[in-house]
Amino acid sequence: MEKDYDELWDDYSGEFNKKLVYDCGGDWKKLDADEQEIAALWKLVVDTYNGGFEQFFTNWGYECYWYAMRGIQRMGYRELLELLHGTYTDVFDKFREDERLTYYSDIFDYLTDEDENILMETNTAFWEEHGDRLCKEAYEFYHDKLKKAV
Repeated sequence: MEKDYDELWDDYSGEFNKKLVYDCGGDWKKLDADEQEIAALWKLVVDTYNGGFEQFFTNWGYECYWYAMRGIQRMGYRELLELLHGTYTDVFDKFREDERLTYYSDIFDYLTDEDENILMETNTAFWEEHGDRLCKEAYEFYHDKLKKAV
């Protein structure tokens, strides 16, 4: 019987997100580096499957984004790292010091057609090519290889 890595990853990584939210009051600095990456990757997978990379980024912001990218880099998943970081650079980086924004969700008011096209291409690639692979690789890296427990 083949393993359902999407479900395994969701169950496993969701526990680290619960630790972040309930035990740490949302303070990322109270988690160790592995825990930060796992919780951020859980948010990346859940939000990108639900509403796209833009939902992930506008829900959680720069700090969570960087923890997720650090985790993807550590796993050696270069293709996904380049896709997501390229999208971040092309779409979100320009808003980093934008004084028009009160909340990350305000970014939606300023996205161009080009930004939206880039996001759609990224989301399609994630949904069709990378999401399942990320769940498998992340589970095998953090759970099986590092044996990281909550």
